[in-house]
Amino acid sequence: MPGLRTILVPFNNTQPTAAAIDAARLISEGSGAYIEGAYCRQVLPIIAGEGITLPGDYLAEFEEEGKQQATLARETFESLIGARGIPMGSLEAEGVRAGWTEMMGTGPEGIGEYARAFGISVLSRDLSGGNVDWKSTAEALLFESGRPLLLVSDEIPETIGRRILIAWNGSTESARALSAARPLLATCEAVQVLAVEGGLVSGPDVELITAHLRASGFKAQAKTRDSSGTTVGQVIVSEAQDFGADLIVKGAFTHSRLRQLVFGGATSEIFNHATCPVIMCH
Repeated sequence: MPGLRTILVPFNNTQPTAAAIDAARLISEGSGAYIEGAYCRQVLPIIAGEGITLPGDYLAEFEEEGKQQATLARETFESLIGARGIPMGSLEAEGVRAGWTEMMGTGPEGIGEYARAFGISVLSRDLSGGNVDWKSTAEALLFESGRPLLLVSDEIPETIGRRILIAWNGSTESARALSAARPLLATCEAVQVLAVEGGLVSGPDVELITAHLRASGFKAQAKTRDSSGTTVGQVIVSEAQDFGADLIVKGAFTHSRLRQLVFGGATSEIFNHATCPVIMCH
């Protein structure tokens, strides 16, 4: 799809997952997209202090283990894309193809900076709660890349972007997410634009933004819900399920990360509870 022809699938010291590859393949169908797996291999932090040293054999062991994990990640990635009929190829080549890069010690922020070159990033999240490293990677991609992020969980629907729920709250972040999702909106069957009272900020209301979408040729309908007795995030998740959405489009962190951490927020709830894929922008 135009605008989504270069896709980054980052692995921040974690192994590639089938879910992330499948999601990247789904949104690249028919576009001849380039899908790049990126593995970030961590280094030991510098420990400052008089008399504090690390044994040389420990450093060598850590380095060797990192190299082995990086090799395993590349082999896993190549196996996953090979099983899906995606050949390895260069950025300049034609057709759907995949590439690989390895970064050293850059961490989530470095991945976020690298993602600025791509149309979209795809990140697999662990909803079981066993691993929370993906959250720091997700936040770095949202705050550092200036690009959209597609979050997916273990189960990928048969389609991504046939039935789209847009969580609209009038914010700049929502507008950016909507703009990022336009390549998918162009081919979808139905769009529901949802406004949740209690989570709105100053900006165009849901009826106006829906009218503009219809004027642009999209099959959009507006809906307003009240969040009384529940939360904005829970309403969004519930409405997405009722609508049969295979994609949620939402602005991320309209409020500060500190406020979200202390008081919770719709972005955090979508992170933790939305089972269908989510496109987010900050």
